[in-house]
Amino acid sequence: MRRTTRWKWTLLLLAFTGSAHAVTPTGVTKVSRVTGATPAGETIPNPNQTHTNYEVYGTDLGIIWDKGGGEVFLAFGDTFGAGWCGNGGCGGGWRSNVLARSSDTTLSNGLTFTTMIQDQARHAKEILPSKKVNNDEMTVIPTAGVTVGSRHYLHYMSVNHWGEAGLWYTNYSGIAYSDDNGQNWVKHPSARWVNNASWTNNFQMAAFVKNGGFVYMYATPNGRRGNVHLARVPEGSLLDINAYRYWDGNGWSASQAAARPVAIGIASELSVSYNAALGRFLMTYLNEHRQAVVLRDAGTPTGPWSGEKVLASGSAFPGLYNAFIHPWGNTATELYFVMSQWTPYNTFLMRATLVGDSEGDNLLSEPGFETQAATPVMAPWWLEGGGGVDRNVGGARTGQDNGFVRASSGWNALKQSVVVQPYTDYTLRGWVRTSANNTTGYFGVRGPGNGPILGERPFGSLPGYTEQVVSFNSGASSVVEVYSGLWASGDTWLQLDDVSLRRGANLVGHAGFEQQTAASATSPWYSEGNAGIDRGAGFARTGANNAWARNTEGWNALKQEVGVTPNTSYTLTGWVKTAGAHTDGYFGARVLGGGPILNEVHFTQPLGSYTQLTVTFNSGANHSVELFAGMWGHGTDTWIQVDDVSLMRN
Repeated sequence: MRRTTRWKWTLLLLAFTGSAHAVTPTGVTKVSRVTGATPAGETIPNPNQTHTNYEVYGTDLGIIWDKGGGEVFLAFGDTFGAGWCGNGGCGGGWRSNVLARSSDTTLSNGLTFTTMIQDQARHAKEILPSKKVNNDEMTVIPTAGVTVGSRHYLHYMSVNHWGEAGLWYTNYSGIAYSDDNGQNWVKHPSARWVNNASWTNNFQMAAFVKNGGFVYMYATPNGRRGNVHLARVPEGSLLDINAYRYWDGNGWSASQAAARPVAIGIASELSVSYNAALGRFLMTYLNEHRQAVVLRDAGTPTGPWSGEKVLASGSAFPGLYNAFIHPWGNTATELYFVMSQWTPYNTFLMRATLVGDSEGDNLLSEPGFETQAATPVMAPWWLEGGGGVDRNVGGARTGQDNGFVRASSGWNALKQSVVVQPYTDYTLRGWVRTSANNTTGYFGVRGPGNGPILGERPFGSLPGYTEQVVSFNSGASSVVEVYSGLWASGDTWLQLDDVSLRRGANLVGHAGFEQQTAASATSPWYSEGNAGIDRGAGFARTGANNAWARNTEGWNALKQEVGVTPNTSYTLTGWVKTAGAHTDGYFGARVLGGGPILNEVHFTQPLGSYTQLTVTFNSGANHSVELFAGMWGHGTDTWIQVDDVSLMRN
């Protein structure tokens, strides 16, 4: 896959001032070799000489995390010593995994180890044992690491067997821990995600990020074939499988089965990191369909995540398959990561230049078709019927490429799947032109797999590129399919370019409670004390439903966690009415887990009809806040009703 020389959108080299700005990677270069011997003709530094110093001739991965004490850990996968033959799976001295430490803070000239964990002099130790029996446990591969306090945690997968290229099958994934600076590790017996009979459990490979007192665990199935899902756990409960909560598209569920994607992938070898200089979370992974390592970015752990942006291509770096972000040295304009290449089955320190991306809120990948490799291999776009990509033939609206469909009969369309938040407003835009004989073209969005249409715009003949705009609500869907196509009658065509999908401004899920399906509050709303949902009871301000809290004693409230950008001003509004006996109510925002109040309105007088309450607050250092509306009971039966809640960035 080639790197494009022109971007479809305007790239702005922004003045990064600590607020959250989206970025696009460019100018990826190899800085140094991390593992293995220097072959003839290679000129980059090789500071570790792992073949002679640690009997590491060939290895891969290089998962990096800050271990504290001024060092990082680097975990590697299947490792081979003498007799290594130049790619994975051969050589003597096979170890399923090895581990290095580094205190190197000057990455511009390479990544130097302090040492590797050893079982004898000059021999890297296998830190997690495996049976090495095919169709039982072939190997144990690390996928993520994190340190909390003085304890180190390593997420790993137990590989049952290797399949065809890009596929492997796992027994389970689990967490091991070390209390002696990485020298010895214990596989915890119950901190495990057991795979199912169809090998499709979504939590088999992982990436860890610490944020706000939680460890967020991003995960994919085994092999290179799945989307990215998300769970989180309080920092102190990493080994308690029952303490994990799974992102269900709106909020956090105790049920793993409720998990919904945060990013559409064909993703594997995940890495996720928070870049403080950007105020953005960065996610990298291999998308094998695109033959590239890609980057997404987001302002909050749950997203929305931007579309994919090519970080490193297979054409420039043949056989590449990961990009593990180094937690140090990354700035608003530079990104360092460790990348593997199958041949020579070793790892390299890489550097990319980051430039501002004015289209960072576009949720679609490849919106202008600019890094498409060849027709008709078009991921992340997919073709139904006839069509492909016009590559530098002068048909694009901007840049050099555009998508097209062309046929003499039937339905023909370009489409792309994308993650959305359920029951949320979105706007889809794109530019289309057609042949003169087109009469039945469509631009819109539907449920996945040609599901129900959520919004659509028909068009006939469009002799010049014409913008199509569709506003829609995602309904119950957490994944939707964007499309543009036509019913052909004779030789008929359309061209598509510069497509975007953006979320509406209100950050509150189920803002009017219309999607609540029970008397008890359900995700993303949660109750404290005695509170719930009036469904079709005639008490709503608009629609059929509203929320309520009622009691004679104690604190009773409705609350919702919402992702926000740190150090940013927001306005929270909602409509409240109360009982005549009401004296003590609050509406506002606070830090998660009952933390400090960011701002609130204290309403002490009865509100006989729905009254709008407004609170402006700054998010501070937080990526998520808790919105609440509640009341204190003081010995008298009293209640509040709430409807039409909104949170807008100022």
